[in-house]
Amino acid sequence: MNTDQEVAEQLALFSDYLKRNSLKMTRQREVIVDSFLRTNGHLSIDELHQLVKQKDSTVGFTTVFRTLKALTDCGLARETDLQDGRTRFEHIYNRPHHHHIVCVACNRTIEFLSPELEQLQELIVAKYQFESVRHQLQIFGVCPDCQNQRPSPQDVFDSDAVFARDALKIAMEAERSGLNFYLAAAEHISHPSGKATFLRIAEEEKKHLHDLEYEWIELLKKDKNILKAPVFLHFDYESLKKIFPTRDEIRKRLEGDLDEEQALRLAMEMELESHRFFRDYAEKFNDTRGKAIFLKFAAEEEDHYRTIQKEYDRVMQRSVH
Repeated sequence: MNTDQEVAEQLALFSDYLKRNSLKMTRQREVIVDSFLRTNGHLSIDELHQLVKQKDSTVGFTTVFRTLKALTDCGLARETDLQDGRTRFEHIYNRPHHHHIVCVACNRTIEFLSPELEQLQELIVAKYQFESVRHQLQIFGVCPDCQNQRPSPQDVFDSDAVFARDALKIAMEAERSGLNFYLAAAEHISHPSGKATFLRIAEEEKKHLHDLEYEWIELLKKDKNILKAPVFLHFDYESLKKIFPTRDEIRKRLEGDLDEEQALRLAMEMELESHRFFRDYAEKFNDTRGKAIFLKFAAEEEDHYRTIQKEYDRVMQRSVH
């Protein structure tokens, strides 16, 4: 659900759009837009009309329809066909692009996002030399509840909060992987300064992980049911293994034949790869809380890289003298 600040921002954007098209922000339009922005899910025109009538009984169906169309034209809403015989609309301002899985029996809708899927679509479009304008993927099927003839819950979740939940899980897993690396690496480095550098970064990783865990707790305090929401951001956790070596891999790579210089260089490569990965990953999304989490994590990895680079430069200078 949009916050008061987000609602105000979008109302201002819509008002500017109306002015550019020689239209006015009437009281009725403001009520319609406010009602739409404060409601989650995929609203039909009739559903929104019923909500608006609770605030202003004089608002007509046609006014709601025209206002939703205007919201779509100005980029604050998206028209979505869920094959239930109704045209539906959803928020898109500062929301990541996503797709839908729809149950044809109960109309339950699950939103999902997969950067890997987006990348595949981009490759296919580029192969045929198309310039992509827009795209939507709708998957229709039968949900588990309907397969087993059970009543299906129709919970509606805030997509931005669910995105933040999934982004936090990914960031926490990445922090744990980084922490394991530095603790294991510190065990295998004999030189005091190199060991101290790795232990210092391990402590920073612990603090970052603690901060993420605190943010996770605060998210759950706002909405305990957020854990019940289906996964929105489908992330390939195997990709983390390509960045952060496991403890067994670290032992193999650091045993015997890896000196302090090589260990520091390995850590620099890992941090730089991590920074690039999460920076590029964040750029795939609109301005959302999830994107902010990834960008913050990428910045922290860049700071680690610089810390290790300073130690590496010091070691190289020492070896020259």
